[in-house]
Amino acid sequence: MGKVYILLDVGGTQIKGGVADESGNIIDGIISTAAYAKDSKEIILDNMATFIRRLMQKEEEIEVVGVGMAFPGPFDYENGICLLNGLDKYESIYGVSIPDAMKERIPELANVNFYFLHDIEAFAVGESWMGEAKDDRKILCLCIGTGTGTAFVGDKVILKKAENGVPLNGWIYETPYKESKIDDYLSVRGLARISKEVMGEELDGKILYSLCQRQDEQALEVYRRFGDDLVACVLSFVVDFQPDAIVFGGQISKSFKFFGQKFQKECEKRNIKIYKECETSVRAMQGLYINMIREE
Repeated sequence: MGKVYILLDVGGTQIKGGVADESGNIIDGIISTAAYAKDSKEIILDNMATFIRRLMQKEEEIEVVGVGMAFPGPFDYENGICLLNGLDKYESIYGVSIPDAMKERIPELANVNFYFLHDIEAFAVGESWMGEAKDDRKILCLCIGTGTGTAFVGDKVILKKAENGVPLNGWIYETPYKESKIDDYLSVRGLARISKEVMGEELDGKILYSLCQRQDEQALEVYRRFGDDLVACVLSFVVDFQPDAIVFGGQISKSFKFFGQKFQKECEKRNIKIYKECETSVRAMQGLYINMIREE
C-alpha cells in the first residue's frame, strides 16, 4: 500500500487537485471541479468532500497520510477555519472548520492531518523549491487575478515581518494607489476599467489577449496602460526588497509580453530575472507538500 498526500488548490471558480507520492511527485496529473463558492454551506462542503473522494479513488491500494489545501484568505490556516466574508466567495462557510466538515463526510480521514496554506504562499514555496527560481535566494512572487497576490521569499522561507523591504505579511494589495488601492488596479477589475476607458466596454483578459495577438491597437493600448500601473505599483517594492528574481503566476502571465515590457526593462537595469509561471496550481501543490513534510 503506497502512502500519498491529497492536495487541493481551492479557488473561487475552480478547485484543482492532485495526489502526491512520498517524494512529492504528482501522480497522474491534476483534475478539477467547479467550486460552487457562492452556494450554500452544504453544497460547498459536499462538493469539496466529493472531490477529495474522487482524488482518493484515482489510485488503488493507497494510504492517505495527509490532506493539504491552498486556500485564499482571510483564513485561520492553523485551525483550518474559513474567514472569508464580503468577497463574494465561500461566505456561507464562514467560521466552519474544514477538517471537521471533511472528516464528518469522509470517515476514512478521521485520523489524517489536514494542512492549510495561503494560496499565494503555497505557490511561492513550490516555486522556490521546484520552479525556475529554485536557485535564487530572494524571490518576489506576483499573481494578478481577482486581486493582487504577493509573497516575498528569502532562502526558501516566506517572509512576513515588515522589515528589509518586505511589507507586513508580504502583501502589497492594500497599499494606497491613485483613487483607492493597488488591488483595484492590478487585477481583472483594473483591466476591465482600462478597457472601458479605451474601448468603451469592459473586456476580460482572455478577449484582450486574443485581440492583442491580432495586433489590435486599442487592446494593445489597454495593456500598455496596465503595464504603466504595474511599474507604478510594484517598482518601489522591488527597489526596497532587491530580489534576485520575480515570478509572475497565473493566467495573466500569458499576457506579460503585452504589458510587461516597461517593467522588464526596469528589472534588467537591476539585474533581476523575470520568470512566468502560467500553471500556478502545480507549484501550489508542491508548496503544500513541502510545507506538510516540514511540519511532520
